[in-house]
Amino acid sequence: MSDNVVIKKNLIIFRQPGDWIAIYTRIMQDFGRGMAVRTRLRRELGFTYRHHRGLVPNGNPRPGGPTMYYEDQVHLDFYSESAQSWFQLKYLNL
Repeated sequence: MSDNVVIKKNLIIFRQPGDWIAIYTRIMQDFGRGMAVRTRLRRELGFTYRHHRGLVPNGNPRPGGPTMYYEDQVHLDFYSESAQSWFQLKYLNL
């Protein structure tokens, strides 16, 4: 999964939305269905998620073809470094 996950300060990007869905399912199991409410997710776990179309480099561009393309991504916006660290340790196993 680590090739499809980009970690930045206060931001984690899932380049494959399916990876986020698997983690979101685990969060629901761990904390209950109440975490489906975005404000509760922010208040208790310190982040919110959003769907995003990110512009990324084309790995094998054709001559004269596009060098970038859009892909569907899920971005997790964290409100503290401790919340991000906790999330990484619990769900990303880095």
